[in-house]
Amino acid sequence: MRDAPLHRHILDRLPDTDEQTMTSLSRVGIAGVLAAVAAAVIYLAVLSGDFGGPADNGASATGQARAERLFAGLKNSERFKASGGSVSWAHAEALGDEGVLIRKLSIRGTDWDGRPTAVAAEEIRIRRIDWNNVGMSPYGDVEIRGLTASNGKIAAFAAATGVTAFVADLKARWDYKPDTRIADLQTLDLAIREWGTLSAQGQLHGLDIAILQEMQKGGEIDPAYVAGLMAGAKIGRLELSFTDRGAIDRLAAMRADETGQDKKQVIDQALAGLAAQRAGQPFGIVRQAYDALIVFVKKRGTIALKAAPEKPVPLLRLALTSRSTTAGIDRLARELGLSVEAR
Repeated sequence: MRDAPLHRHILDRLPDTDEQTMTSLSRVGIAGVLAAVAAAVIYLAVLSGDFGGPADNGASATGQARAERLFAGLKNSERFKASGGSVSWAHAEALGDEGVLIRKLSIRGTDWDGRPTAVAAEEIRIRRIDWNNVGMSPYGDVEIRGLTASNGKIAAFAAATGVTAFVADLKARWDYKPDTRIADLQTLDLAIREWGTLSAQGQLHGLDIAILQEMQKGGEIDPAYVAGLMAGAKIGRLELSFTDRGAIDRLAAMRADETGQDKKQVIDQALAGLAAQRAGQPFGIVRQAYDALIVFVKKRGTIALKAAPEKPVPLLRLALTSRSTTAGIDRLARELGLSVEAR
C-alpha cells in the first residue's frame, strides 16, 4: 500500500536498501521525536508562555487572579492581538501559597509564519513559580496534562509517523541560585502518548538570569545580545534521553506496509544498516552512539546521551566544534565526559 505521499517523502529518500531502512528508523525515530518536541515547546512558549483570558464564575478569586497574571503577557502582545488570538479556560483555582490549577485551556492564534495554530491542555498545575517574573522565572514546578498543538506542520508530522493525534504530557522542575549563578534543570519530561518520552536534566553554570529578566521588560530582545550572554555560560552536566513507547514499532509497521515486508524484516534491515554505518565512523563517541542505537532498536528501551565533565565546559566550545579537527572533536568529547548508552 503506497497511497501516502508524505510517508514516501520521509521514508523513501534513498534507494530501497538496508541503509535506507536504517535511515528511516534512525532519522525519523530520533530526529522526528526531537522535531515533535521542538514543535510542542515552541508553540507552548510562543502561544502560552504568558497568557490572558477569562474563567468561569466558579473559579476561586485567587486562582483567577493568578491565571490572569500568568497569561497577561500574551494578552498584551501586539503580535498576538494583531493576529486575532484568543485565550480561554474553564476553571482556575489556587494551589497552596503560590500555585494555580487551570482546566480546559484553549489558545488560538498564528505561528511565526502566519499559519493558524491552536494549543490546548486538559489541565495545567503550577505548584511553584516566581509571580514577579513569570516569563523568566528562576524556579518552577509545572505539570501539563493532555497538551495538544495543531497546525499544518504538526498535522503533517502526525500523518508521516502514524500518530493519530498529537497529545503530550509535560513535567518541568527547575531552580536557579543567584549566588552561584547555576541553573539546575531537575526534570523536563515530554511524553508524546503514542511515541515515547523525551527527558532532559542538567546544570548550566555562569548564567545571569537577572540580566535576562531585565531585558524582557523592554519588549523586543536582541538575539545577538542573548547569544553573547550565553557564550559565557558553561555546561556542568547534561542528560538527554528518549524512552520508546511504540515509536519504533509504529515506524517499522508503516515501512512494512509500504514495502510488503513484515515488521521483523524491516527492523532486521535497520539493524544491519546501523552496524554498517558504525564501521565507517571516525569518532569514538559516534561509534558508541551507534552501538547504543542498535541496542535501543532491539530492546525498545531508553537511549541516553550524557555529559559529565570534571569541570564545567563553556558553551562556546560547542559552537566552535565545526572548526575543530578530528583530534579536537575527540578532545571535546573527553572534556565533556560524553557517553551514549541504551538501557
